[in-house]
Amino acid sequence: MMIEQKREFLRLARRYPVAAALKSEEDMRAALEADAPLLFLLKGDAFQLAPFVAEARSRGKRVVVHVDLVSGVGKDRAGIQYLHQIGVEAIITSKSQLVTAARAEGLLTIQRLLLLDDSGLEKGVRTIAHAGPDLVEVLPGIMFPEVAATLRRLLPGPFIAGGFIRTAEDVARVQQAGAILSSSSTYALWRDLSLL
Repeated sequence: MMIEQKREFLRLARRYPVAAALKSEEDMRAALEADAPLLFLLKGDAFQLAPFVAEARSRGKRVVVHVDLVSGVGKDRAGIQYLHQIGVEAIITSKSQLVTAARAEGLLTIQRLLLLDDSGLEKGVRTIAHAGPDLVEVLPGIMFPEVAATLRRLLPGPFIAGGFIRTAEDVARVQQAGAILSSSSTYALWRDLSLL
């Protein structure tokens, strides 16, 4: 099951290399009408989730929930089970224990790697290598090309670039460096495949 989910996620990323990063109800409404099939819910609450996931799925889209940031969803196995029950297929987290819980529940896992400095890179790589998520989201994504060779040497990937991705040129740059997907809050990148 998880192999099929990962294959489908990667297929959608190849079809449209930008995930819509959603931080408000306005973002959620705009993303439902956009071309981007992968929707990364970075803020919101548990009451919005079920109807939004159902609507997104009815339009052929997949919702990925940042479980650390969405309020009202327990940061534990029960919270992960709730997400699975309402049709969420993947989570984003920076916490290794949530990667483990989500994998046990059959969800795809994306673990965030926040690049602040060299020591943060080393510690983050160790944490991610131990947790073994399905994908790694590198933040800020605009820096991905500068660290891509190091990351590919230390982690299996695949990699997502998230943060400060604002133009089609940014998307192209991180793709050329090996990221399979960019996560962006720039509406224009969700709507027009010809830009990419």
